[in-house]
Amino acid sequence: MRKAILFGIVSAMALTSVAVAQTPVQKLIQTGKMSFRLNDSQYYIRIGDQCTLPAAGGGLGDQAPICVQLQDLNGDNIPLDFQITINQMVNTIQSNATVTFIGTPVGTNAVRWQGSRTFTPAECAFIGGSVQQWFQLNDVYGDFTMQITEMSSCQADPYNCFSCGVDLMLATPVIDPPNENVNYLGFNGVLRLGGNSCDTGGPVRACARTFSIRAVGYSGGLKPRGDVNGDCTVDDADLLIVLFNFGGSGDGDVNRDGVVDDADLLIVLFNFGASC
Repeated sequence: MRKAILFGIVSAMALTSVAVAQTPVQKLIQTGKMSFRLNDSQYYIRIGDQCTLPAAGGGLGDQAPICVQLQDLNGDNIPLDFQITINQMVNTIQSNATVTFIGTPVGTNAVRWQGSRTFTPAECAFIGGSVQQWFQLNDVYGDFTMQITEMSSCQADPYNCFSCGVDLMLATPVIDPPNENVNYLGFNGVLRLGGNSCDTGGPVRACARTFSIRAVGYSGGLKPRGDVNGDCTVDDADLLIVLFNFGGSGDGDVNRDGVVDDADLLIVLFNFGASC
């Protein structure tokens, strides 16, 4: 009886609203996080006063997966920004200094992330892998765009950031042939050749960049579709949370527009019974 009343209330309120399909970018914003991985991409290291002399290059190798929270870090009311460490960007660079990337929607199904940071004094880091040198980082920068594709069903997150699965896939477009000025991460500073710290060894100006990066990420899942309590199922419990908080904010604000209202009820109702 109580359930029947509940469904009657929800159905009546739903009739007063109009459902609006969400774009992939909106779903990404509502999820509030993503997992992604930088796969093997081309890189170079150049040295000299103008960074024109080739010193090293090749394939970067697959990096470790990253789980990031999407926030509004620059006050533009678009919560697509995130922070990661330099070591998370490129695993061979041993530095926990952070870099902020600001996300900007590109149409309805892509996001461009741009970030940079200048270090004063320089950030000391050891570069492992094939380089094996100490590096005084003066600045770090990046600029890359990821296309968002809606998956046909909710699936397990390959990177294990989402316990309830994912239904959005993000990927940088394939750049062939590779272009060093498209989808890149870069590092400028001073290599300390032959040194055992950033205070020893011959100082050589150096510039490193990985470009035409191949990044794949995941997001979405049930949260933007009404799984308010995060139990991986859209059910009565989620409807109750929305109803009990109707007119307020916080719990039950499925679409993250600042208020719990008819739109949130519609999302839960239209996805009722979904699980992942």
